[in-house]
Amino acid sequence: MDRARKITALCLAAVFLVTLTVYAASKGYFTKVKHNGTIVNVKVTEGNYIKTSQRAYLKDSKNKVLLSWKDHKPSKAYRGKDGKTYSYFPYNINMYRYKPGKYKLVTRSFNRSIVVPFTYAGRTSLQYHSSKVVRNNNGDLVQRFYFKRSNAKGKMVNAQIYNNKNQLVRAFKFKSGGSNQLLSFNWNGWPGKNAANRCPRGVYTLKYWVDGASPRTAKFRLAI
Repeated sequence: MDRARKITALCLAAVFLVTLTVYAASKGYFTKVKHNGTIVNVKVTEGNYIKTSQRAYLKDSKNKVLLSWKDHKPSKAYRGKDGKTYSYFPYNINMYRYKPGKYKLVTRSFNRSIVVPFTYAGRTSLQYHSSKVVRNNNGDLVQRFYFKRSNAKGKMVNAQIYNNKNQLVRAFKFKSGGSNQLLSFNWNGWPGKNAANRCPRGVYTLKYWVDGASPRTAKFRLAI
């Protein structure tokens, strides 16, 4: 009896997998969403029996049309391993004017609608908080800069330091892990590894930004 039940269960599982595979193949399209600050990149790839263009709409959670594409051309066409011809349609949407929330891109070609839902987190922001002199792990004095970052998961943070003659003296670029967090970095006051002299004390300009956001500036006093 137990053996019969096991055989039945295996048969049902096999039927389910076959059905799932047929369904995935019958869809004939693939979608992918990437976020970069206010830019949302939606990729739609369709298989055989499609037109040479798509009609598409950006809609909010209330199904209101915000943007439309009447004749969106594919970026490229290629033949897949399954022998089908696929067309790749990229949509780069700047969401800076819209509120955080749920949205969807709806495309239509060959009498078929494709709905791609995504969530927009809002504008990326990086706000300078303060700067102070501290000792690092080696016991050396450094200038530490503190920031608060929002809606920027996995994006690069950029900082540039200018002297009172508006000359770039040091640039930093680093990756930070969380979307909403406090972060900091250190500067030892030297313009570079092979520099002959440390930068003099005084007022400097800090230019900073995170990918997807406009640069901001702040003044600080180098005190080391």
